[in-house]
Amino acid sequence: MEKVVIYGNGKIAKIVYQFIKKQFDVVAFTVDNKFIEENKIEGLPLISFEDIQNKYNPIEYKMLIAVGYVKMNSIREEKYNEAKAKGYSFINYIHPSVETHDNVKIGENNVVLDHATIQPYATIGNSNFIWSNAVVAHGSTVGDANWITSGVVISGDATIKSKCFLGVNATIGHNVTIEDENFIGANTLVTKSTKEKEVFISKEGEKFRLDSQRFLQFTGV
Repeated sequence: MEKVVIYGNGKIAKIVYQFIKKQFDVVAFTVDNKFIEENKIEGLPLISFEDIQNKYNPIEYKMLIAVGYVKMNSIREEKYNEAKAKGYSFINYIHPSVETHDNVKIGENNVVLDHATIQPYATIGNSNFIWSNAVVAHGSTVGDANWITSGVVISGDATIKSKCFLGVNATIGHNVTIEDENFIGANTLVTKSTKEKEVFISKEGEKFRLDSQRFLQFTGV
């Protein structure tokens, strides 16, 4: 098992740990010294990022940056670059339930959770989080440092550039390009290409005038 240090001390880092510990030997967590409030997480040491290379040699240990979409994923991208400058290489975590294909291209420092679908001829860059049951369809491209939540569908030959957020059950149409730093809200359908830093949000469900019991009687169910 490859030896791995996880960058992060929040909820995302702890969730990622629960997944990857089955395939990797996680030896420690690390964050910037100013964020350290305890010396252990999940029973493992929490080490200052400023000193991490002195305690866990980059020749022997790899890293995974497990940070959320803070500042449109910029923090995760920054820490990836800083760890790379320290000499670290990175793992990908791809859940065993995800079918892989020889013609899929994938970079490093990616997390792909259970039952996601990555279809043939897709390309995925670095530092992406792809959550459970998302679909990256045939011929589509996902750039760097994107956050793709559960149930998202990226249709065939679509492009998601970098540092985007795609909310739960968002759908990107065929051959559509989502430019850098777009925020696509939950249940939102995008069928036309976008410009940088745009936001697309769909209306939430409307409260019906009848309560649930009366509604069932009304519909005959």
